Amino acid sequence: MLFIKELKKICFNFVYVLFIGLLLFSWHENFYGVTTKEISGSQGSDVSISSGLTGGSVLEKPKKEAESYGMKNKEVPEKIMCGGTDKLIMEYLANSYATYPFSYYKEVVLNENEQKEILDIIKKITGLNEQQINHLPDDYFPSVNGNMIHFGSNGTQSENGTFTFEMGNEEQPTGNTDYTKHFVTQVSYEEFQELMKKAESIIGKGSAYSMENLLQYYGLSEMTYEEAMNEYEKTIYDDKVSTAFARLFCDYMTRDLGLYPVFLVVIFWLKDRRNCMNELIDCKQVGTVKLISVRFLAMLVAVMIPIFVLSFESLIPLIEFSTDTGIAIDMFAFLKYIVWWLLPTAMIVTSLGMFLTILTSTPIAILVQFAWWFIDTSMTALSGDTKIFTLMIRHNLLRGSELISKILF
Repeated sequence: MLFIKELKKICFNFVYVLFIGLLLFSWHENFYGVTTKEISGSQGSDVSISSGLTGGSVLEKPKKEAESYGMKNKEVPEKIMCGGTDKLIMEYLANSYATYPFSYYKEVVLNENEQKEILDIIKKITGLNEQQINHLPDDYFPSVNGNMIHFGSNGTQSENGTFTFEMGNEEQPTGNTDYTKHFVTQVSYEEFQELMKKAESIIGKGSAYSMENLLQYYGLSEMTYEEAMNEYEKTIYDDKVSTAFARLFCDYMTRDLGLYPVFLVVIFWLKDRRNCMNELIDCKQVGTVKLISVRFLAMLVAVMIPIFVLSFESLIPLIEFSTDTGIAIDMFAFLKYIVWWLLPTAMIVTSLGMFLTILTSTPIAILVQFAWWFIDTSMTALSGDTKIFTLMIRHNLLRGSELISKILF
C-alpha cells in the first residue's frame, strides 16, 4: 500500500508532468518516426535515415551491380594520411583550428612559434617548402577526401547548382607521382601518427588530429556487394531487425535518463523536508529504511513507465513489417535492452540523487548530476563506448551490433 501511495504521489505531481514533457520532446526530436521511415525506405517509398552512409535502408536487401552499397569504416593509412594532412594545411593557412574539448566548438589561434611547429609537421609529411605549401595546386588533394570536399576540382555541377562526386574511389598516387603536384606522403604511417600526436598537443584536446577523430573523419571506404550482404544478414538474422532499433532507441533515451530523474528525486525529498517529514521518519529506524526503499522503487517505476510506453511507437511498425514480409523479429528486444541498458542508468541517477539530498538536505544533487552528465556526454564516444565509469552507454547506429551486444549479453 505504501508503494502505491508513493507512486500516485509522484505520478500526480506537476513536476512529474514536466518530466514527461521533457522526455516526450527529446524523444520526438530524436527518435520519433525513425522506424517507420526506415521501413518505408526499404520499400522504396522514402529516404531512410541510414541511406546517406550505407547506400540504402538497413532493411533493404542489396542488389547486385548496384551503383553503390554505401560506406563502411575502415582504417586505410593512405586515406587517413591524405585527409589529416589536407585538414591540417587548411587550418594552418587560416590559423584557425577547430577543437571540441567538451563537445562544443572552440576556435584556437596559434602564436608565431606554434605556427612554425605546425609548419614543420606539414613539411615533414609533404616534403614541400613553405612557399609551395602556401601555393598548392587546386588538385593537389583529391576532390573528395573523407568528409572534406574541394568544390570545383573534378566535381560535376548539376542544373540546380549542386556538385556530385565519386565517393571513396579516388586512386592513390603511385611512387612515381610528382609530390609537388599531388599529395604523396613522405613519411610512414607510424611517423604520421606521431606527428599528429604532436599537432594535437600544440593545438589542444578535441582537435581533428587524434587517431580516433582521424579514423572517424577519413576512415571510410566503399562497401562491396559481399560486405553489404553481410551487414544486411546481421541485421535480419543476428539482430532479428528489432534489436537494431532497440539499441538506437536506448541510445537516444539514455541521455534523458542520465539527468532528468534527479530533478524528481530532489524536489520530492525537499518537499518532505518542508513538510517536517524528517522528524516523523527519524523516530523509527525501520520506518526510515522502508520509506527510502519504497520511494526509490516508486521513483524508478515512475521514470521507466514512459520509456516502455514510448518503445511501442517503434515496436508496432516492426510487428507489421514482420507480418507483411515474413521476416522474424525479436518481440522482446526493446524490453531486454531497456532493462539491461537504461534501467541501470536510471537506478544510478535516482540513488545518487536520493543519497545526496538526504545527506545534505539541499539540492546539491542536481549540480553534481549535471556535472557528471555533462562530462560523460562530452567524453563518451557515440558508438560502442562502454568504459567502466560510463554513465550513459552510446551506440548511435542501427548497425554495428558487434560493438555493443558482446558487452551487454
